[in-house]
Amino acid sequence: MKFPPQALTRLTLVLTLGLGAASAQALDWTGYFRAGPGLTSNNASRACYSLNGGSKGMKYRLGNECDFYGEFQLAQGFQKDGVDYRVTLMTNHWTGATDTDGKGLAIEQMFAEAKGFDIAPNATFWIGKERGRRGDVHIVDTFFTEMAGVGAGVKGLDGGAGKLGVAFYKTEASAAKPGHRANVEWLDIATNDDGKLNVFLTATKGSFDGGTTGAGVALRHDQAKLFGTGLSNTLWLQYAQGSAGLNSNFGDLSAGSGAKSYRLVESIGWQDGVFGGQAMFLLAKETDAAGKSTRSMSIGGRASYGVSRNFKWVSELGVSQYKPDGGATARLTKFTIAPTLSIANDFWSRPEFRLYLTHARWNSAAGNVTGQAAFADKTSGTSAGAQVEWWF
Repeated sequence: MKFPPQALTRLTLVLTLGLGAASAQALDWTGYFRAGPGLTSNNASRACYSLNGGSKGMKYRLGNECDFYGEFQLAQGFQKDGVDYRVTLMTNHWTGATDTDGKGLAIEQMFAEAKGFDIAPNATFWIGKERGRRGDVHIVDTFFTEMAGVGAGVKGLDGGAGKLGVAFYKTEASAAKPGHRANVEWLDIATNDDGKLNVFLTATKGSFDGGTTGAGVALRHDQAKLFGTGLSNTLWLQYAQGSAGLNSNFGDLSAGSGAKSYRLVESIGWQDGVFGGQAMFLLAKETDAAGKSTRSMSIGGRASYGVSRNFKWVSELGVSQYKPDGGATARLTKFTIAPTLSIANDFWSRPEFRLYLTHARWNSAAGNVTGQAAFADKTSGTSAGAQVEWWF
């Protein structure tokens, strides 16, 4: 198709003005999503395998995600009189099946922040619904620290050896059971060569008849160049009591002081040439207000091996178990192999276009780990499918 010279001139002017405005306004669009079809033996809908008890963080996700999920974030920034302002909006959608049902759209984040005020020029002040200071192990899709919710706070204060932050959050997810939470963080404390300690403190209170208080502490040590190698390592030590959650968030706002939880998580990552991966070890003990405890353990890892510039073999193996007081040990083992296309052959390169084959085995104490009626009397299952995972 040919355009007259006048139209080309106008189009050039519009594009120039539009690009200039976009640059001046610093509009950013980022996101993440995963989706894909799958099938399972036993004449069932696509099945995924996870223990229905014990600590969070024990579901190894490669070839084991039956949902349809995406999150998309828009952020707009500008500067005025030396102060940098920014507003962020993130929407997300989740459907617990292969296809979207047109429902489930939610506001994940909506907050404003500013940095450069003369009283604390290096600190960032924020108000709104925010999801920050998250610490996860990707292969189990779990945020072991996540100070999120509707609140207000300041971060990046000079803490001497590190950076300080304080925040207050309110929850009214249940109108009859409101609560509030205070968080303190002390980040990036140098401890050794290429090592940093992060400290997270939590205090909670249920603001209703029968509501309880709670407290928690989480320590996270991040180590680069472990033992002088290309390995990276993250270690969490966590404790929570009462109505505080192990992940530095709200727990059960009715839980008394007898409710106590402990967790140790060790995660290691590497990329050595074309060989990369991530592995995790977890130990946890969770005791409810009645004094009944459940002990959990998990160990597993995912590895990738680059065959060509855009093709890699990815595999994952995980073993998880939990044992309640007076009960039998529930155990699940899952293995996946996935030929994968990507923009590069290292472990973290995305997007990934995968084919996968997953096999899982579990014992009778684990029950029906799929939630599907076809597996009510089964102790093994095999699934296959395709999946895209993309962050940008």
